[in-house]
Amino acid sequence: MNKIIKVILILIIIQGCVGSKLPEVKSIEVANKVVLKKDGKEEFFYWEFENNDSIWNYNLGNISALNKYKDTLKFTLGEKKYKTAVRNESVQVLDTSLIGNETNGDRINALLVHTGKVGKIRTINYLESQILNYQIGRFPMFSKPTEFHAFIMRNINKDKIRVYFGASDTEWPPHPTILIKEVEKEMNNGWQLIRHLHNHYCKKDKDYIGILAPSLADAQYFKMLKEKFNIEKTLITNGFNTVEIENWEFEKFESH
Repeated sequence: MNKIIKVILILIIIQGCVGSKLPEVKSIEVANKVVLKKDGKEEFFYWEFENNDSIWNYNLGNISALNKYKDTLKFTLGEKKYKTAVRNESVQVLDTSLIGNETNGDRINALLVHTGKVGKIRTINYLESQILNYQIGRFPMFSKPTEFHAFIMRNINKDKIRVYFGASDTEWPPHPTILIKEVEKEMNNGWQLIRHLHNHYCKKDKDYIGILAPSLADAQYFKMLKEKFNIEKTLITNGFNTVEIENWEFEKFESH
């Protein structure tokens, strides 16, 4: 009996340790939110919260809007086609010879990623999924797809993270002038721009799953972020996976 009790106690302790690694909150939306501008459906704000390992891991927390989107895609495409579409956009093993035969810049950028020459595709993480979940909670990505800007800053001295967010109800995100100004200001106050995240989606003819590669305009924007802010990485997510692109890789992409 004593051995059984000991085993139970050990299991309880292990569960407690695992639980301590989870995000302290299930949703990013309970974090401190500071509104910078709101004009109709267009909004700019930032969240600020403690930096800890949980926001970078793969325990996604409460993502009800994102899960509804995935369920809708599965129902619309059928499970087999759904899984194939997600997998096809996550591979990085295509033949590199395909790049030399391509003349379209956007397609070249996609092949650079999917041949594995540039960037790293991985599962979407907690922070990315929470940011996307917030936006598609406002405007469902299946019926009214939108894109957003998210500038992720870190303050090492305060051990804090800020996410500067801008989006509207349109397919393209609003120009992030107000966010850029805030980033410039806060870089003089101990903050560093470490990531830029935005989302991609596709329409019915492409099975809805967003392309994990920068467009010509994206690549040009990434180069500006490196020149102006020395950003570490940029991120593009489709709700399933995310491509990480290091700043030294930006020049490999086609751009305007």
